[in-house]
Amino acid sequence: MIAGVAVVVLGLIAVDHVGLLGATGNDWVQFDKKTFPVTHVISGDEIVINCGDQDVPVRLLGIDAPDPGVHGDAAALAYTQARATGKSVTLRLEPTQTRDEKRNVLAYVYLQDNDNLNLDAIRDGKAYADRRMKHTLASSFETAETEARKKSRGLWNGLRNEDMPAWRQQWLKDFFAARRATTRPAKP
Repeated sequence: MIAGVAVVVLGLIAVDHVGLLGATGNDWVQFDKKTFPVTHVISGDEIVINCGDQDVPVRLLGIDAPDPGVHGDAAALAYTQARATGKSVTLRLEPTQTRDEKRNVLAYVYLQDNDNLNLDAIRDGKAYADRRMKHTLASSFETAETEARKKSRGLWNGLRNEDMPAWRQQWLKDFFAARRATTRPAKP
């Protein structure tokens, strides 16, 4: 019985590795620290690279650019297009997760050795630091967002709470509720 279960598990692992269960193989081998040409930009936080003979969508890890029709969307798209279209970029993957819920590759996108497009978009006010997923550069992204907000860069210029994505509105609500809870004097 145990041997049968082991054979089934090993079979499923092999089938998954070749992509028959929706996985695309070993993302680390295929994408991490590799350079690819950008064929086009889908949005402020999603590009398409050419990998061999196929186009692969890549979501910029740790950022959330405004969706179409939302405050700052056109500027975010134009920014990413100007910075990435037709260029070669190097991807760096996060150890904890290599794909998003749509199966796009999640990556830090480097235009040059130390020029991280994800961080640049936040710093220049073209995207939010996405706090929904933990990642290695989260602290740097949050610091860049705070600076962009304080200096009213990009989307922060004239931004109203209702212009922010729902996840950020909820995060702010939770953040300020937690802050109030810790600053109230304890009742005797």
